[in-house]
Amino acid sequence: MGYGFVEFRSLEGAGEALKVMQGTSLQGYLLELKISNRTTASSQTNLPGKKKQKKKKQRTTKLLVRNIPFEAKKHEIMELFKVFGEIKTVRLPKKMGGTGSHRGFGFVDFLTKQDAKRAFEALCQSTHLYGRRLVLEWADMEEDVDDIRKRTADHFRDEHGNKKFTKSNLKQSLEMSVTD
Repeated sequence: MGYGFVEFRSLEGAGEALKVMQGTSLQGYLLELKISNRTTASSQTNLPGKKKQKKKKQRTTKLLVRNIPFEAKKHEIMELFKVFGEIKTVRLPKKMGGTGSHRGFGFVDFLTKQDAKRAFEALCQSTHLYGRRLVLEWADMEEDVDDIRKRTADHFRDEHGNKKFTKSNLKQSLEMSVTD
């Protein structure tokens, strides 16, 4: 691709290599060296002004992947993540109306928590796709069917456990009180 990275133990060592190697020839190409702003995981925690990614505890096998380039396709995301284990699903939500490209984020669901953890640890630091840095987070746990049923039932009951009046129930109740 025409570029590469070399990591040094100290800034002084990097500066010395920059002086000595600048402009030398490598396989017919002149080297142009620069100090990189890329940071490693250990040095990122020490930077004061740097926005830190929230650390969430892994509770699921699903990763939320943000900042996905709009030109990226589902199979490219799958190719990137399948190296770390078997994938259940890759989902890229579409823009409103279901037409056009995806919305710039997606979900990758692995078969096991270990595979998901391996992918997260390997890709969360500095993975780029089409020039955009992917941001990985653990997706929120999904509700199971019982939770959804309970929430739906609570929606249709008042705080005393009585059935809430719907329009037709209210109408019937009023009609019965008028006739009595």
